[in-house]
Amino acid sequence: MKTAVLRIASLLLVVALLLGCTAPAAPTAAPVEPTAAPVEPTAAPAEPTAAPAEPTEAPAEPTEAPPAAPEPTAEPTPEASGAQELLLATTTSTEDSGLLSVLLPAFTDETGITVNVIAVGTGQALQLGRDGNADVLLVHARAQEDAFMDEGHGVRREDVMYNDFVIVGPASDPAGIVGMTDAAAAFAQIAETEATFVSRGDESGTHSKERSVWTAAGVEPAGDWYVSAGQGMGDVLVMSSEQEAYTLSDRATYLALLQGGLELEILVEGDPVLFNPYGVIAVNPDKGAHIKADLADQFIDWLISVPAQEIVSTFGVDEFGAPLFVPDSEPWREAQGGEASTTGPAPAAATGDAAVVVTGLVAQETGWTEEELLAMPTVEAEVTNKAGEAQTYTGVSIKALVAEAQAQDGAAAVVLVAADGYSAEVPMADLEACDTCILAAQDGGGFRSVMPGMPGNLGVKDLVEIQVK
Repeated sequence: MKTAVLRIASLLLVVALLLGCTAPAAPTAAPVEPTAAPVEPTAAPAEPTAAPAEPTEAPAEPTEAPPAAPEPTAEPTPEASGAQELLLATTTSTEDSGLLSVLLPAFTDETGITVNVIAVGTGQALQLGRDGNADVLLVHARAQEDAFMDEGHGVRREDVMYNDFVIVGPASDPAGIVGMTDAAAAFAQIAETEATFVSRGDESGTHSKERSVWTAAGVEPAGDWYVSAGQGMGDVLVMSSEQEAYTLSDRATYLALLQGGLELEILVEGDPVLFNPYGVIAVNPDKGAHIKADLADQFIDWLISVPAQEIVSTFGVDEFGAPLFVPDSEPWREAQGGEASTTGPAPAAATGDAAVVVTGLVAQETGWTEEELLAMPTVEAEVTNKAGEAQTYTGVSIKALVAEAQAQDGAAAVVLVAADGYSAEVPMADLEACDTCILAAQDGGGFRSVMPGMPGNLGVKDLVEIQVK
């Protein structure tokens, strides 16, 4: 019991000591009261005499903006770089023959103008012009070219050159046309034997000529033997070679591809209806500000110039011994003494005083001066132009002129030939049934055919010859 009391006492002593260490010490005396109230400050603490000084001027701006990240470099436009470009829509024959690869670099070297080429059929090239998708055209379908100009799509047309069409086929010649000089008769024989014929079928100048020959032959080609390719001249020649078929080709493209192993031979040539003139046309700048009329004129001036025509006159001579094209621009003709080149076909009326002659299967070839034609009885003819407007012409009956020359029995067609060699054919039966098919006087001289109710290509300007065949 005593021991337990002692332990408890010891523990209490320890606790007391611990509490003594942590408790605040009691003051030894009462705190002294202040003798007076605390002294208030005599004045409010002094305000700063001025606001902290502002910088005398704004921190200096950098003298120039830091360089921006470089923009991607834009492709220079031809105008920005000083380059000039012209868009030419042309026939496949001028490209496939290799002529453009000789002419265009010479033009660029002389003028600094680059010519970009779209090579298609003449019909497509003319459509590109109508749509304002070309600056200048180089084509070979005179009736279509005249219509293009009459409709206001072009502002200038010039003769450039000519060559001719030929009928080519396999050496075996299953239709037996070799040596013939009448293209229509050869076509009729091909149709009769149903020998394979490959057509361009692309509304090109060559296709247009082919259709006119079928018409003259009195044949509407159809059947397995007639293949419409829808391709350019080079491709059609290759197809014809592979299929041992016939086709109509311009001579230049045929000769150019002959060196590449083409297995076709020229079987029919020399018919005046196969004459193939080329013209160059400046597209009307009213189609848009993008049409480069000044460059188109510069190109035309160069193309018809004597130096450029000399290039045409020698193209193909080294390879074939003769040119593939015959130059025929007005400056070239003037340089040759004012006459058309004698190396190509010329209309029968090119000599003498006759303004128009009737030739061929007639009892007597007959010609009339302009004064004689204007003094003859006239009839009126009304046709509808491309704008849908009726136009009335007055002129001499073509049927009467043929009758005066006395067409022979068996005559099947009449070919209307222009001064530049362009021709169009009409069946004799159609002409005899047409009392209002006339020769009408043109402003400025000469005559044109007016053929109501007939295809537009029969409206031949500058008509000088009527061939009966």
